[in-house]
Amino acid sequence: MKKIIASVVFTALCVPALAQESQGQLDSGLAAMGQAQAQDQAQAAAEQQAQEAEQAREAAQERAQAAAEQRREDAANAAARAQAQADKKRDQGFQDQERQLVVEQQEIELQKEQTDANRENDIVNANLAASKAQTDVTQSEADTARVTAQANATATVDAGQGAQALMTDTGKAKLKKAGGFLGMGGGN
Repeated sequence: MKKIIASVVFTALCVPALAQESQGQLDSGLAAMGQAQAQDQAQAAAEQQAQEAEQAREAAQERAQAAAEQRREDAANAAARAQAQADKKRDQGFQDQERQLVVEQQEIELQKEQTDANRENDIVNANLAASKAQTDVTQSEADTARVTAQANATATVDAGQGAQALMTDTGKAKLKKAGGFLGMGGGN
């Protein structure tokens, strides 16, 4: 279109003979030129509108792509946070189990130590009971020996006293027999 306008203008300026032609032709040339210029302007406006529409479409497409990318990133971040939370929860559960095992092992060790202490106490008590029993046996043997010695001594004394009493009684009886009835000697 611009070429047409340029050629029309060039023709109008270069050719003086044409300028002398009739006013009708000039008016029609000017009208054709105005019409060509209007077409050029309309075409330029249409191209401008098309270019603006293309830019708006591209901008909208870029915004849609950016929004989709943002949604993907948000979803990926949410998934990563969820995974991290799950890992943290699993790690905490594992740590809780480890602490529980440590506590249980400590309880078992305490029970073992308590059992060992009880066993040692039982052994000490058994040794004390055995020692007491041995002391009781020794005391019983000593008591038995003492009682036996006392009994033997008493029996010896009793036997000695009995023998003495027998001898005294026998001696008195012999005296009595020898002295007879009323001290007269006549007995057998």
